[in-house]
Amino acid sequence: MMLRSLQILLLVFLSSVGYDLPARELTWEKVKHEKGVTVYKATVENRVAFRGIGEMNGRPDELITIIENPNGWENWIENFKLGKLIEEKNHNHKIFYQAIKSPFPLSDRDVVFESKILRDSPDKIRIEMKSVTHPNEPKSIGVRMNIIFTRYIIETMKEGTMRVTFETLSKPGGALPDFLVNWASESYPITLFEGLRKELDKIKKLNPPSRKKEGSFKKLKLGDLEN
Repeated sequence: MMLRSLQILLLVFLSSVGYDLPARELTWEKVKHEKGVTVYKATVENRVAFRGIGEMNGRPDELITIIENPNGWENWIENFKLGKLIEEKNHNHKIFYQAIKSPFPLSDRDVVFESKILRDSPDKIRIEMKSVTHPNEPKSIGVRMNIIFTRYIIETMKEGTMRVTFETLSKPGGALPDFLVNWASESYPITLFEGLRKELDKIKKLNPPSRKKEGSFKKLKLGDLEN
């Protein structure tokens, strides 16, 4: 139970923040394939980055809404404590705060991060996230996280189907050994994909094709996103 709680603590932030380290600089090695997700790892400056690749049913704008909606984080982030939008600089650039409960005797963790949405091509959207500071950021409730990088690459395969790539490298702060961080990170892409798929399924059930109202979701257009 303690190890499970530690895993949750280390993982929930991996989907949150980072900096733009180009994926081409990394050499990815396949670790496993489970529940429709292929997991890879790569060594970055004596640390281990992880990548998950799999398919999801839904639209890119629906997935982005889930990822960037603090009101829904509790539905797919385990041990979620609180979170909020600090500032919306524009539709594609936001600053968030997120906090996670930790098992005793560890301190709770929190993080302030920015999220940027970029359009690489008509069928490919990328979300880049990184730790930032902000004049309106809340005081830390325990240990302030510093994640090295995280990105989502969302590629439209056909109508209603996406190929999603998730990449992350974490430094959770505090006295947590690297081997434990790496152990937890290896399983996280699978947990992450399962949670996001469930949220996408909820949207599908609420908006079946025969009943979906025009404009019920704002579709992302090329002009709406940064290049």
